[in-house]
Amino acid sequence: MIINDENIFIDVIVDDEKFSHLSISEVEELLNKYKYQKNEMKPKEMISIPKCYAYFCEDNENNEFRCKIYKTAFGSDRWIMLMYDENEGYALYKNPENNKYELAWYHRKLEKPLNASEEEKIIKCYIPIGK
Repeated sequence: MIINDENIFIDVIVDDEKFSHLSISEVEELLNKYKYQKNEMKPKEMISIPKCYAYFCEDNENNEFRCKIYKTAFGSDRWIMLMYDENEGYALYKNPENNKYELAWYHRKLEKPLNASEEEKIIKCYIPIGK
């Protein structure tokens, strides 16, 4: 599942400071400085951003997503991750085809992409729907 809706907004808390109603690209801008603080990361390694959480604004239940950095399996790309638990969440990345930031549903234990109906069967985390 790819989410590129301009109507998705996220609240981010970093070191007890709240940043409200951020767009996907604003979340990237806010957390970008953490991507390379630990220069040596192994492929597929994920590290936590200390004291950093996110919530989707339209989520009335305020499901908490921990903010992490993920090094991709190939190349040197690092993505900001919004993780619901240790296995599932969203990857925030720049789509090279349109140069826009997007969220992609992510599950650590998957070896290959799933089609939409297969994803629906296993998604447990909150799914943002823009308004």
